[in-house]
Amino acid sequence: MMEAEYRFVCGSCEYECISGIGVEKGPHFSKAAMVCNRCEEIDTFAVPNPGAMVDLPTGSTVCKTCGSSDQLVVWDGLTCPHCKKRMKAVGTNTKTARPFKYW
Repeated sequence: MMEAEYRFVCGSCEYECISGIGVEKGPHFSKAAMVCNRCEEIDTFAVPNPGAMVDLPTGSTVCKTCGSSDQLVVWDGLTCPHCKKRMKAVGTNTKTARPFKYW
């Protein structure tokens, strides 16, 4: 998964998702927030880097909802896949460790 993930909410159609933004480059592959144009869902996928010598695991660039791989495009981090209006990030990074509370 991506290092930073946020909860996104569309004010128009109420669609919600938890995702990162953009592409995180690694030595052999990158992790990218992508949207499937077939089922209109956002998720994080592993994408091979040009010239990488390591093969990705089977099914790493396949939509988990509909099983399609040809409809995946990098998500711009703003556009709702359902109504095409603006989404906004709500709150802080969902992966941030929360401090322990005694009360």
